[in-house]
Amino acid sequence: MYPVQLMVHSTDPSHLPFDLETEKCVIGSVLRDPRCFPEVMAHLGDHDFYSERHQKLFALMAQLETRSPGHCDAVSVAHEEDRVGQTEVLGGPEYLKDLMASVPSIAFLENHIRIVRDLAIRRGLHTAATDIQRSVFDVDVEEVDDLVDAAEARVFKVGDRLAGNEMITSQELVDTHLDRLLHSDGEPQGLQTGFLDLDEKQGFRAGDLVVLAARPGMGKTALALNLMERVALKGSQSVLMFSLEMPGEQLITRLLSAHARIAHDSLRRGVLTAEDRRRLTHSGAAFRNARIFVDDSSQPSLAQIRAKARRLRRDNNLDLIIIDYLQLLGAKAESRQNEIALISRTLKAIARDLKVPVLALAQLNRKAEERSDHKPMLSDLRESGAIEQDADLVMLLWRDDYYGETEENRDLAMLSIAKNRHGSTGEVRMRFTKKFMRFESAPSGGGVAPPPPPTTTAFD
Repeated sequence: MYPVQLMVHSTDPSHLPFDLETEKCVIGSVLRDPRCFPEVMAHLGDHDFYSERHQKLFALMAQLETRSPGHCDAVSVAHEEDRVGQTEVLGGPEYLKDLMASVPSIAFLENHIRIVRDLAIRRGLHTAATDIQRSVFDVDVEEVDDLVDAAEARVFKVGDRLAGNEMITSQELVDTHLDRLLHSDGEPQGLQTGFLDLDEKQGFRAGDLVVLAARPGMGKTALALNLMERVALKGSQSVLMFSLEMPGEQLITRLLSAHARIAHDSLRRGVLTAEDRRRLTHSGAAFRNARIFVDDSSQPSLAQIRAKARRLRRDNNLDLIIIDYLQLLGAKAESRQNEIALISRTLKAIARDLKVPVLALAQLNRKAEERSDHKPMLSDLRESGAIEQDADLVMLLWRDDYYGETEENRDLAMLSIAKNRHGSTGEVRMRFTKKFMRFESAPSGGGVAPPPPPTTTAFD
C-alpha cells in the first residue's frame, strides 16, 4: 500500500495536526474520477480540510456536484472557479493539474479519506481540549457540574464523527422487511446461480461471503466460471472476477469452451470443426454482450479490490464478486494465520458494505486425501479457522473419480454445503464434463444423467 504518514508538524499545542499531501490526494482523486465524489462527500465536509484553499475548493466542488452530479472534472471545476471569480484564490487550472498529479492511485482513496477525517477529528479534540482548559479558569463559571457538562458536550460533539449513522431502530427494520417476509412466495432468495439444487439452499445473498473450497485439481475455478456464466448470461447480472492465478486470455478460453461445449484442448490448439466454429461464434456473441469484468492483476491489494468493486457498484453495475483464490491475496500481519484472518474479515466487510455476495475460492489442506472416502470437512480449510467463522456459506467440492474412476463415480462431483447461515446444509450432486470443464446439475436419485447434445448451449 502507498505509505502515507500521519504528519503532525509540531508537538507545540499551538500547532494542529494535518497532512496537506493527503488532502491533495483526496481532491485529486475526485478530479481524476468524478464518480467517486458522492463517496467522499459521505465521509468528509469542507471543514475537515486544514488548508483554507482546500476548504474553499471542496465547498465549490460540492456545490457543483449538487447542481451537476458527476461533473467535477478538472475542466468543469476550473470553469466554475472562473464563473464565481475564485480562480486566483483557488489556483486555477494549474493547481488542479497539480492536485491530479499528486494521486499515486485512486485505489487508495478510502485510506486517504480516513487519514483526512482522522486528522480533522484530532484537530477537533485539540480545540475541544483547549476550550475545556480555558473554561476551567473562567471565573464566571461557578458550578463544577456545569464545567463537566460543557466538557462532555464538546468531546461528544467531536466523537459524533465516529458514530456515523449505522444504528437502526427496530421500527425501521420492521417497516423495511416485514412486508417482504409476509408476501414471500417461497421462491429461492439471493442471487440465482442457475444450479437449482444450490439455489434452494438460499445462499448467495447480498452481503454474504461465500467460500468455495477444494483440493487442487477438483475444478473449483471451473465451477466458479460456470457460476459466472449462468449469473451473467442467464440472469443478465453483472460479475466482477479477480483472477490472481490465471490471465484473462485463459479465462475467456475456458468460458467459451464450457458454454459452447467445445473440448478445451481443441480450442486451445485451434483444432476446430465447422460446427465448433459455429458454436464458438454463437458463444462469443453471448459473452461479448455480457456484463463480465475481469481483473487479472497478479497481486491486487485488498484496498484495490474494494476500490474497483466500489467503482462498479456506484454505476449500479455489480451483482457478484469472485476471488480466485483467497490464499493468493496478501495483507500485512504478524503471521500467516492472522493474515488470512484479516483477508477473510475484509472480504466479508466488502460484501456487507457493497451489498453484493462475494464468492471466494479457497484451498483445502491434505487431510481429506488421508481419509478413505476423501470427503472434505470444514476443518480442512487451509491456514485459518477465520475463513469458516467469517463465511456465511461454505461449499466443499470433491470428485471421487479423481482418486480412482469407476462406473459409478465417473463424471460425478459432489458439492457439500458444510455451513449455511440462511438455510440447510447437505450435498448437491453435479456432473462434471472434463473436456468442456463444465458442471451441470445431476439427478439426486443416483446415477449421472447423460450430458446434453453438443449442438446446444442451453442452461440446465
